[in-house]
Amino acid sequence: MQLFSIGLLVLNDDGTPVLNPETGMPFETYTNENIEQFARAWTGFRRVQSRGNHEDNDRWDRNRLDPMRIDAAWRDPWPVADLNGGFVGDRFALCSDLPHQSFLKAGAKYILNGGNPLPTLMTDPSKFADEETYPQLLRLEPNQSSSQLYQALAPDANGQFAMTVVLETDIECDGIECDLDTVRTVKIGAVYYELVEKPCVQLAFYEGGKQVNFRENSEFGTMCANPSLPHASEACCRPERYYEQAAIREPGVTFFYEGERVKYDTAKQRVSFGRRSTMFQSVRVSTHQVFLLVYRLRTRFVLLGAQSPIQWNRNYVGRLVASR
Repeated sequence: MQLFSIGLLVLNDDGTPVLNPETGMPFETYTNENIEQFARAWTGFRRVQSRGNHEDNDRWDRNRLDPMRIDAAWRDPWPVADLNGGFVGDRFALCSDLPHQSFLKAGAKYILNGGNPLPTLMTDPSKFADEETYPQLLRLEPNQSSSQLYQALAPDANGQFAMTVVLETDIECDGIECDLDTVRTVKIGAVYYELVEKPCVQLAFYEGGKQVNFRENSEFGTMCANPSLPHASEACCRPERYYEQAAIREPGVTFFYEGERVKYDTAKQRVSFGRRSTMFQSVRVSTHQVFLLVYRLRTRFVLLGAQSPIQWNRNYVGRLVASR
């Protein structure tokens, strides 16, 4: 419907129609093909959970107040053409060109999630919030005394948390923060802040793509992922094995919070304690169940999902298969 606001014909500055020199007919501002293209940009939206502080007679408990979120599994992943011969997102930076650890850079935005450890703008399994069943779940908790990120998100003198925090300057990493490529939610005391990723574009085609799978790769297909973006995690196998029945992920060693995404090079660095990346059938965590995706490599890496205009973002473990 928004296309109607630009009118049906391309106009000159004086308001007269722009004519096709070959036919003498006015140029149309858009066609049915443009409508189909733009419709693809509106796929994947779903309502968020209902609030607990207002009455609603909707028996399906659907939230009609708050902004919808994108479910990557429902999202059309391909580039969307605009009206000028380009593509939606052409003027945005490439996600791969954003600075390293952009979550610590000036302009990084965090929104208050209250006591909910799950991100609201991205999709994580509900089990990541079930600390009663899974008491070993890892949270990203900056050091209260030494972390500049903690100080930026900490409550004021009256104990009030800001609804939105935007970093005014670059801040230094502290402790475990220095080993991360990105964050999802950050625990500050008893509440959580969620990182709002900067708008950026992921190309549909890129160099050095890596193959990724669901955690149980025997049940699902594979896809390609950009290794320069933090879209996955890793899984390790025994060094003498080329194919492993069950690869392993070690809390506090190969991942530092639930749902962590890392770049391919980071994943390779974390393959440690005498193991290596290989082919595998499934992935397990040494202390609790995993709900992710991993790279299918011979140096193996667990991918978790993308989070930008062109998304295939899902929460599963994928694999990367590197060449020998």
